[in-house]
Amino acid sequence: MSEVKSVKTANFEMQYACVGNGPKQLVVIPGLSIKDVMKSAASLESPYKIFKDEYTLYFFDRKLKAPSGYSLQEMAHDQVDAMRALNLNDACVYGVSQGGMIAQHIAIEFPEMVKKLVLGSSSSRAEPTQLKIIGHWYKLAEAHLREELVDSFLDNCFSEVFLKRYRRALLMMYKDISIEEMERFAIFAHACDFVNTYDDLGKIKCPVLALGSRKDVVTTCDAHIKMVEKMKAEGVDCQSYIYEDRAHAAFDEFPEYKERIFNFLQQ
Repeated sequence: MSEVKSVKTANFEMQYACVGNGPKQLVVIPGLSIKDVMKSAASLESPYKIFKDEYTLYFFDRKLKAPSGYSLQEMAHDQVDAMRALNLNDACVYGVSQGGMIAQHIAIEFPEMVKKLVLGSSSSRAEPTQLKIIGHWYKLAEAHLREELVDSFLDNCFSEVFLKRYRRALLMMYKDISIEEMERFAIFAHACDFVNTYDDLGKIKCPVLALGSRKDVVTTCDAHIKMVEKMKAEGVDCQSYIYEDRAHAAFDEFPEYKERIFNFLQQ
């Protein structure tokens, strides 16, 4: 079972959890989460079981005591400091949604830290739909409207088929969200408005796998396509795949998603 641990640097503390005991290192940077990521650390084992023999996976939360106005670039710099403190100096990195935005900054500014990069449902420049959807979440979180925030988050992240089966379980998971968690979520949600790595994507030196979803109404499929086309135009070794019938959270809905990532990392 994964255990929640903590890494401390001179400037901050960040929680993380490990899964697997393989010789290779895979850093996982999650996306926006209303609930404290580490509270669900025990559920990480099963979805990533395909990796466990080959990789040790490090799942990171954002730093504790994140300030208002905390930027994606600052998140990336803190993530690098945490990785260095744990001697994760040449790891594969998988960033999900906002985590992918952070991972792009890392690969662009600290190419020596990233052996391979996987971007799931991410963007390098905010499309109007992203600004609308995540901006709405930010306002709901700021106003401490828990039920409205949870409903909007679920409805926009997951497919209808998935929600028909799992909505009740997801609502139970989010039933006791605190004001502190909503305020923390608002800080991170607001940062997504300012994602702007597009012009620097050519600085990525490692192989990239970018996964998108046709029905993604959060970061959007258009943003995925533009990001991939820009990387390829700049000579980045980039593979891509679009899930035609999936929504933003395809990474949680579809077991094949993890298999595709695993096969890419093993190439």
